Formats: sequence, C-alpha cells, structure tokens
Amino acid sequence: MAEENTSRALFDFFDKNNDEGLSFEELKQGMASVGSKFSDEEMKKFFDKYDTDHNGIIDFNEFLALCIAINTSDTEKAISQLFETVDQDQNKQLSKAELREGIANYTGKSISDEEVTALITKLDLNGDGQISYKEFTDNILVKIAVTVKEDNN
Repeated sequence: MAEENTSRALFDFFDKNNDEGLSFEELKQGMASVGSKFSDEEMKKFFDKYDTDHNGIIDFNEFLALCIAINTSDTEKAISQLFETVDQDQNKQLSKAELREGIANYTGKSISDEEVTALITKLDLNGDGQISYKEFTDNILVKIAVTVKEDNN
C-alpha cells in the first residue's frame, strides 16, 4: 500500500494536465525536473516499454506496474553501485558537489546549481543538506533513472 501511495504521488506530480495519463513529454519533463536528463531516444525506449497498451499514454496502472517492475534485486544492486561510485569520500552521504558530478558522469550531461538544489530538496528527507544512502536507495525516482539507463545499455 505504501508503494502505491508513493507511486500515486509521483504519478500526480508528473501528470501536469491532470488527465490521469502520462504523455511522453510529461514523463520526460517530470524526470528532467528532478535531475534525470536522458536523450529523447532513451526516454522513448523506456516509455514504450511501459506503455503496454501502446496508446501513447502511461495510465496509473501502467505506471504502478513500472514502479513494481523496477523494484528488483538487479535494480537494487545497480543503485547501490551507483551510490558507491558517486560517494567519492565514502562517507555514505552525497554532498551537493558529489551529486552534481555523479549526475554529470551518469547521464553525460551537466546539471545546474538550481537543479542540484531542487533534487536535494526532493530527496533529503531529514533536512541535513545531504543525501544519505537510505534516502538515495529508497527513492523511486532514482530507481526509474537507473532503469532508464539500464534499458538503454
């Protein structure tokens, strides 16, 4: 139930026009708004994989299936490896600088100070200005970003 509530909140955040469906543009813009920058080709491949009825819209049930599908042990391992790579000082906390560099290395695209700050605000549940291992690994947005990347390798 908690997973469905989290998924619903994220779905509603992405569904800018409140039509109960995510267009390709809404998904792409939603991911970009939280610091995940992928090419149109990468996002389209991901979108098409989860638009199971191929109507050009990801409805909530398809989105929920996407969220459940990305919660696999392979995804968890990839997220753990990504965190360890980004956490340069190995203190189990991601600073603003580590996060900026990690996103740039992971996506191949730079990220602005404003984007990093917005991302930290979304992920930093305890308000300490850094992203802990738990905050990072529990976040569904990170899982989606890792899945997009894996689907395109």
